[in-house]
Amino acid sequence: MDEGVVVVADKAGVIRFWSEGAVARFGWTSAQAAGATLDLIVPAEHREAHWRGFRRAVESGEAGLDGQVVPFPASCADGEVREIAGRVTLIRDPSGQTVAVVVAFE
Repeated sequence: MDEGVVVVADKAGVIRFWSEGAVARFGWTSAQAAGATLDLIVPAEHREAHWRGFRRAVESGEAGLDGQVVPFPASCADGEVREIAGRVTLIRDPSGQTVAVVVAFE
């Protein structure tokens, strides 16, 4: 398992943190990832379902996958789509509103 493969997106799905482990795993530099949407790593054929689930989780404050390790298809800089296991965690402010989504990949 690679250590430190972490991606943090704000509630709009804009990447705000891209770890060095994510650089190594996905091939996109931090400069390429920061400010991009999660479409950077979500394959085109999965985007509609991804954004539907992402918006539902952010709006409700609950993700069906919250805390579970599940496989995600991921687009990499070399053009390959790989299945990578990751754990989704919603970050909430004191009032319970979702402010960010963290995915820690294995």
